[in-house]
Amino acid sequence: MQSKFLKITLMMGLALTLLLGLSVIPQLAIPAPTGPHAVGRTIFKWVDTYRPEVLTEAPNDFREVIATVWYPAKAGTGTKSPYFPGLSAVSKALAESGEVEWWEVLGLRFIRSQNLLEAELAEEPAPYPVFILSPGNGTNVEFYSSLASEIASHGYIVVGLNHPYDVAAVELSNGEVAPYNKDQWSLEPRAHQVYTANRIQIRTADVLFTLDQLEGLNTDPDQIFSGRIDLGSVAVGGHSLGGITASEACKADSRFRACINFDGLQRGGPFSMEETAIPPTQPFLFITKESEMHPMLIERFESIVEGYWVVIGGAAHDSFTDGPRLQPSIFPLADQADRILGLISEYTLAFLDGTLKGQPDDLLSRSAHGEEVSVRVYPSN
Repeated sequence: MQSKFLKITLMMGLALTLLLGLSVIPQLAIPAPTGPHAVGRTIFKWVDTYRPEVLTEAPNDFREVIATVWYPAKAGTGTKSPYFPGLSAVSKALAESGEVEWWEVLGLRFIRSQNLLEAELAEEPAPYPVFILSPGNGTNVEFYSSLASEIASHGYIVVGLNHPYDVAAVELSNGEVAPYNKDQWSLEPRAHQVYTANRIQIRTADVLFTLDQLEGLNTDPDQIFSGRIDLGSVAVGGHSLGGITASEACKADSRFRACINFDGLQRGGPFSMEETAIPPTQPFLFITKESEMHPMLIERFESIVEGYWVVIGGAAHDSFTDGPRLQPSIFPLADQADRILGLISEYTLAFLDGTLKGQPDDLLSRSAHGEEVSVRVYPSN
């Protein structure tokens, strides 16, 4: 009897192990983007010699911006890209950041990506509009690969920024690693608010510096992007603090034609750290989990020339990243994370197509997905 019970227990254990194994396998691959283009990937490390790095003690340290660029690629060129290029250089700092668990760092090397490293740029149609993406606090832009790849596959150049000391870890141009500044969490609340406001200013300067660098790439005959970047069609977006950064960048530079905030809320709502701040004058998309806001903030939405407040039902703050998509699930089926990120991508593309390509989509004028998505258009009359 005991032997029979042991056999049944072992069989159940093996079955459960197999089921869990099958459930993890699909989660170790980023789904292929749905656009007509393959997606290339490259990295730039730019040094701004006009800005000293304020978070290091070395007097000759200058601010760097590390940009991962996703772009429409010619199929069959380049090499298969890892999900997190250069992982070995930053893995220790990632684990020490407190933002990524050690076992998550270990798992990153096994995630499969559809991107093509250093692929040739697709020839048609070009030039391509640009979307600059700023990540959330403590979050590397690599963790937005699904969203960035999806947008790039539909004919956009997506420039994702790793802001040194604001992301979990990033390798600088000299080979050193800039770790996440965890000391900020020892500050008193008021002091931390001031610190965050200062970091938003630095991030905003990073974004404006990036736009200048893109102008250089567009005129450099040795770059694959030479003459292929539509600098008259540039949008900026970001998640969390990156969303506030995007709003501030739009207000600081009229070269940006549109602005997206992914679930970033501060005292000034999705527009700013400051309660009294006004929204950008450019078309503005706030795509979020938040279905309620202070009436004062809604009044500010009414002052926008073209504004959208899109609420994704069931979303959480990290739904805008790959994090939930990479979590193992008990059943090997498409889960809620895929559905939510798919909706986020769909509404993002509708906004970008309308504002940068002149191809408006009535998706943003209605709730096409029933109770899953709520769309509010401003001004409302």
